Amino acid sequence: MSIDKLKLEIKNESLNKLYLFYGEEEYLKKFYLGKIEEIILRDDTTGLNKVVIEGRTEASKIIEACETMPFFAEKKLVVVKKSELFSSKKSKTSKDSKKDELIEYLQSMPNYTCLVFYEEDIDKRLKITGAIKKHGMMVEFPFQKPPELVKWAVRVFKSYDKEIDASTASYFIDICEEGMTEILNEINKVVLYLGERPKVNVDDIKKVCTKSIKSRIFDLIDAIAERKLDLALKLLNDMIILKEPMPKVLFMIAKQLKQLLELKLLRSKGMDGKEACSKMGVNPYAVNKMIRQSDCFSLDKLKKAVQEALELDLSIKTGKINDRTAVEILICNLAAE
Repeated sequence: MSIDKLKLEIKNESLNKLYLFYGEEEYLKKFYLGKIEEIILRDDTTGLNKVVIEGRTEASKIIEACETMPFFAEKKLVVVKKSELFSSKKSKTSKDSKKDELIEYLQSMPNYTCLVFYEEDIDKRLKITGAIKKHGMMVEFPFQKPPELVKWAVRVFKSYDKEIDASTASYFIDICEEGMTEILNEINKVVLYLGERPKVNVDDIKKVCTKSIKSRIFDLIDAIAERKLDLALKLLNDMIILKEPMPKVLFMIAKQLKQLLELKLLRSKGMDGKEACSKMGVNPYAVNKMIRQSDCFSLDKLKKAVQEALELDLSIKTGKINDRTAVEILICNLAAE
């Protein structure tokens, strides 16, 4: 279910009795849970109409929390976080029967309760997930795409009376981590650095912001594309000093190579480079760099590089090769003429 429908419910204050929030973007999950809380607990003078249950728990405890009448208010809010109820891990039969009891209960919850399940990963094949989809609302909160993050960053800077143009905001988002909480932390750093100065420029960002591993990998691929092996190995060494896990670095390199391969394939079908990047959801700031990077590799080389990255990952997991050595081999092979 889209966030747009949830926004409409919040705007009209016509909330469901049952929600399942899931996905990687913690900032948005917290934000919309906060909006639901504002509506339900607006008239709560006791502080007793919000119940939070965190971690693995018995179904009976959730049912009991939902059944208890609100104190001197029309509604109460029950939030269940990281319950493991939506995990596909096998459980004992007795626990399955308890879950079935909860599934049955979800079909006839009292009108005075709003129950929100707050999870990261879910298995959509489970009966409990299907029950919520049928009787409540499932809302996914994935990491937002760069164009949306750029607009959001501009708005946040504006709320601090700071001005940032779209191009600078694109660069800012390009070097940040994907999560909005992490981006907000970087915005606060820039705002503090600026002091009374209203205009944000690229140099300000370079001076105070921490580059994400995603941005460092982009620089690494840039060096490889230009066949600057020494620089590529130096950038890898910088990540090692920062204690970035080598399997993660290998994964990120493979991810970037897959994007370049996708871009190359779309362009081979006659699509314009910028149009292809837009279709892929690439940050506008990175478009020209990605086009240039893809031009430095043949289609065949990119296909082989992606395959090699997968094989090296398997070799690491089976103990056949050291993880740092695996990444260095991939870099050397890619940078070779």
